[in-house]
Amino acid sequence: MPSLASTFKSYLLICLLLWPTLSVAESFVAQIRHAKLIANDHNFSVQAKIDYELSPTAKEALHKGVPLTWIVRLEIRQIGSFWDSTIYKQALPYQLQFHALLNQYEVLTPNNESEMFLTLNAAFRFMSTPNFTKPIPADLLQTGQHYKLAVKCQFDRESLPVPLRPFSYLDAQWFLSSNWYLWPIQK
Repeated sequence: MPSLASTFKSYLLICLLLWPTLSVAESFVAQIRHAKLIANDHNFSVQAKIDYELSPTAKEALHKGVPLTWIVRLEIRQIGSFWDSTIYKQALPYQLQFHALLNQYEVLTPNNESEMFLTLNAAFRFMSTPNFTKPIPADLLQTGQHYKLAVKCQFDRESLPVPLRPFSYLDAQWFLSSNWYLWPIQK
């Protein structure tokens, strides 16, 4: 029977071996830099800034012709006593693809328009300010209530080719989604 000291050493060794994998996963996630709700005449609009970064594995797949898709999710949540309720949702898919013959990057926008870019950074700059086209009705938010704006940039693993999907769930270099960015709304 193994002693407590040898068991502890085994766990420590496993943690040390997994540490590089865990640290790599964090550096390649999309990050929401800011998001805010802007009041217009009879509705609200949302402005957001997202930073994207690809892991070496995802960049290699992109350059071999695999399209990568992120879904920018927007929610307005009413703060409750025990849990929040979502009163508004919007999802914007952005697909990034590299065309080797043209040596250009294509971004397919949520309204199925495509934009071509010479560099990956230019494509990411375009994707970094999502265009939430549907205005949020002003009467959706009631005076005296507390709300949160929630924005997330989620990497869509299900849009990857079928042979690549299992690896995307197990390999930390495919963890490209952001956390939820929450911003209080005063009404």
